[in-house]
Amino acid sequence: MALSFLSRKARVTTITIEEDAIRHVEIKSTSPLHVSCAEEQVLPEGIIKDGKIVDIDTLVSILDKAVNQWGLSKKSVRFLAPDEYVIIRKLTYPPDVRRDELKGHFFIEIGSTLYLPFDDPVFDVVPYTASTENKEAILIASKESILNTYEDVFEDVKLKPIVADIGPLALYRLAYQQHNFTGEEHILLLDIKNDNYTVSIFHHHFPLFMRPIEVEAPDNSNFFSDSVSSKMESIISELEKLMNFYRYNMNQGNEGITHLLLNGEFDDFEQLMKLFSSRFEVKTSTVVRETIYLEDGKAIPVRFNRALGLALKEV
Repeated sequence: MALSFLSRKARVTTITIEEDAIRHVEIKSTSPLHVSCAEEQVLPEGIIKDGKIVDIDTLVSILDKAVNQWGLSKKSVRFLAPDEYVIIRKLTYPPDVRRDELKGHFFIEIGSTLYLPFDDPVFDVVPYTASTENKEAILIASKESILNTYEDVFEDVKLKPIVADIGPLALYRLAYQQHNFTGEEHILLLDIKNDNYTVSIFHHHFPLFMRPIEVEAPDNSNFFSDSVSSKMESIISELEKLMNFYRYNMNQGNEGITHLLLNGEFDDFEQLMKLFSSRFEVKTSTVVRETIYLEDGKAIPVRFNRALGLALKEV
């Protein structure tokens, strides 16, 4: 499979496999956004854990039924690499390295001067176009053996996996379609998924940073504790740390986050948005500003946002 996180590929169908469900969407047009289908098959707990497929046989069985039901057999497919096995880094490279030599350059660097958290990385790299004195590139990497298990599952149900993408890029495509960003913004995107919290940062339409954040569990031993508020305070504390890291470590104090986008489902969602607006001096919004509807008038739930953004890759 040719992995290319940042380039366009031929038109294929869109399927995401995540811990809670398999989702399939099709988009006909973007202006206006015309979604022809958004369907899902819920997965029992324990089939996928922390991005790793634990029960391959059961997943194949469920996916096979869904593929036949949705009429997708023998189609090419794009999917998302699990967040737990994705890293994004902005790196400098020597001025004598040409753009078409970037991948070869970093292939040599990995393991010698550049260390990644897995020993079998597959990666894509592109030049970063922001104005800077040093030449910089964005490297996006995942773990090949993990991606291979997802690839095998698709092939077992007679699908052809040809494109692996990442969740932050998918969500940014959807956000760009909704907000029409210019690229001058410094955007922090918080994705809440199955009690997992992932933060990514974008500037000039490039992903510059991605990492999970640890949110403290509520202290249920205290009868008088406000569990929702304690979780919110934990999220806000982690975001403040990352905003300071971005401003002072990545930008030497010159530039900071200007926009905060939230994606996902959360108890007291409106209260969380109000807290963000009051605590951070940035523009705060959701990835999808207005509900997206299917042709039959049914609203598409927020949990489809990652799949919708992935489908926008080809439209």
